[in-house]
Amino acid sequence: MILELDIGNTRIKWRVIDLEDVVKAAGVADNLQQLFDQTVRAYSLQRVRVACVRAEGFLPDLIRQLHEQWGLTVQVAKVLRECQGVTVGYSDPQKLGVDRWLTLLAAHRDAAGAAVIVDCGTALTIDLVEASGRHLGGYIVPGFRLSPEALTRNTAIRLAPRPVWSLEPGNSSEDAIYHGTLVMLTALVEKVIARELRQLSACGVPVLYLTGGDAPLLRDFLTTDGVEIREVPSLVFDGLGLALP
Repeated sequence: MILELDIGNTRIKWRVIDLEDVVKAAGVADNLQQLFDQTVRAYSLQRVRVACVRAEGFLPDLIRQLHEQWGLTVQVAKVLRECQGVTVGYSDPQKLGVDRWLTLLAAHRDAAGAAVIVDCGTALTIDLVEASGRHLGGYIVPGFRLSPEALTRNTAIRLAPRPVWSLEPGNSSEDAIYHGTLVMLTALVEKVIARELRQLSACGVPVLYLTGGDAPLLRDFLTTDGVEIREVPSLVFDGLGLALP
């Protein structure tokens, strides 16, 4: 079996698949010890595939422990200018986050045409890819949790741990911040969709992909008439399988 890891800035998402790409288990770990308890100690693994955006130092330690303690070979995804029919639009491909690159590979393969990929994590990212596989670039803004936190830092405002999201005007500062964040992010995605339809629709209407922890929240409030929305939580993992077959 194969262990796949999507290592973000705060959490480690993992899944175990068999050699036929059938998912056997999946979960989230906060640290390496928890990860090892949930995965390598519980399953008979042949290899490990990794996508990592965390700061330097973490990945070498993970690779060393997996090799020394369990004898596992670790494959690490690296952004390539061209891969699986996708051509990165950045002038320096290494400046594109590997997680965004993997979602491009997976969405392009799944859509069999143009795609818009929205990843709703700590940051909200939007990437666009033509039917030909040419990456047009994207957008990065603070996400649903980071934006309110950044706005209220060094203020007396205390945000609710479980906000009630709405597009209506807020009747308290806390509600106004959360509702404003929601209006801002949904408006951004809808604006991008409306604008890019003119560029990407020459070969058919692009598919809108939503992934990341806050994808269900965004989907509940989006208005994108005539655009197919596919919510795919596993998009990074699906891209890993394409980048490291």
